[in-house]
Amino acid sequence: MIASTTVEAVMSALTAELRSRTDWDEQPALFTIHRQGATGVRLSPVPIPDDVWTAIGHPPTAVLAVAGLALRLPRHDDGSHLLVMPGAGPLIGAAFRYEAYAITSDSPHPAVQEAARRRRAGGSTPRFEHIPGRVEQRCMTAVDLDGGRYMASSNRIDEAKPDAAEPVAHYLAFGDPKRGRLTGNAVDATLRFLNAIKPVPNGA
Repeated sequence: MIASTTVEAVMSALTAELRSRTDWDEQPALFTIHRQGATGVRLSPVPIPDDVWTAIGHPPTAVLAVAGLALRLPRHDDGSHLLVMPGAGPLIGAAFRYEAYAITSDSPHPAVQEAARRRRAGGSTPRFEHIPGRVEQRCMTAVDLDGGRYMASSNRIDEAKPDAAEPVAHYLAFGDPKRGRLTGNAVDATLRFLNAIKPVPNGA
């Protein structure tokens, strides 16, 4: 089972990555997560050409495509995957950075309030990016080999400026009854990628 200190280190690494970004409308990024020492972790970027993100357009679908490719790639003799950087430390998870739009029920904008009401009632809503008053976010979704799920995000403070709020992160363990709150295509794609690259015994 993953140690609580490692969980805290993963969340700290995710928020640090978001904090390091200064521009908006960036290409997404995919990372492997590695244990460093007793309690530390390291995010290692997976080399994905910008053309992949641009050609596919929908970032989670692009991650699924990378996962599909990863399943067809050969492995090292020790069972580690070619997309996992040698010497980076034991693989413990994967992370996916992207930009998105969100709505919050405490927004004063009438369009956001109406969209939030319809969503709570199970009705359809426009794409969040088309709703006046929606919030632009930098996000990181991550999963670990123990089934844990992570979500970190940072809201853009003003559409006319690049400044963003301090990132926040959340973690839900595999057995957490609230785990269903961290679902969606970003989680599914990141999990598929991790399953495609995780070590296999004896290079099987």
